[in-house]
Amino acid sequence: KQWYQRRVAITAGVLKEESENATSFTKPADELSDYFNLKHKLSDMAQSWRTSDSHLSPLLSSHSGLRLIRQDPYECLLTFITSSCNNIPRISSLMLKLSQLSKHSISISDTEFHALPDISYFQKLTTERKLRSLGFGYRAKYLVSAMRAVEKRGGLEWLESLRNVELSEAREQLTGLAGVGLKVASCVCLMSLDKHDSVPIDTHIHQVAVKHYGRPNKSLTPALHNTIEQFFQTKHGQYAGWAQAYLFYSNSKKDVKPTVTPVESDNIK
Repeated sequence: KQWYQRRVAITAGVLKEESENATSFTKPADELSDYFNLKHKLSDMAQSWRTSDSHLSPLLSSHSGLRLIRQDPYECLLTFITSSCNNIPRISSLMLKLSQLSKHSISISDTEFHALPDISYFQKLTTERKLRSLGFGYRAKYLVSAMRAVEKRGGLEWLESLRNVELSEAREQLTGLAGVGLKVASCVCLMSLDKHDSVPIDTHIHQVAVKHYGRPNKSLTPALHNTIEQFFQTKHGQYAGWAQAYLFYSNSKKDVKPTVTPVESDNIK
């Protein structure tokens, strides 16, 4: 209950004092700081990258303020399994439909927000059929299988424990789940498991690596994924995954003109 009230409220962009039977946000600033990864300073990253990468340097201004959130691992894993061969609007729609299967919700300003269903929901025999009816397609089977495997390994505590192991170990554990390949595992590691040097390599980043960094123009195999990742880790250091976000955004959203807080500032207003 505490989890869904915090996450739903933050996702809604509202921190609200609840009374009586609901959880109170005694330190909303701490909640936001954790969710937006504010202890990791964009200004320090930018200073380092400006001197080490002539291609990345101008993107820090044109896409200023771009930062990675610290997502809940369960939510992140569900989302990235759903993302397979999918687009962002459809992923968002499917995740909304999934959350509406949950019995947990919270009302903010007369709007009802639902948490994701408990992981036990995926133990039901009817879950896969229900997910397929909602439009998840072949991903329904992967979601059910992966969440059942997570439960067998220790549930959400096991998943969160991957924050305390090395990147290679976390990725190996995740790729043992149905529907989780190298790219999905890398995304989950970067965006929810505190592996800031994890660099997911998809077609966008592969194109960037070939065009701007002289990497081999070959089929994107696991071996090439690892080679490109190691190149970016060497070039961008312990926050290579954050640098990847700028490269990805620039390559996939070239016609977008962001209007956000400058990268040199770490203030969130």
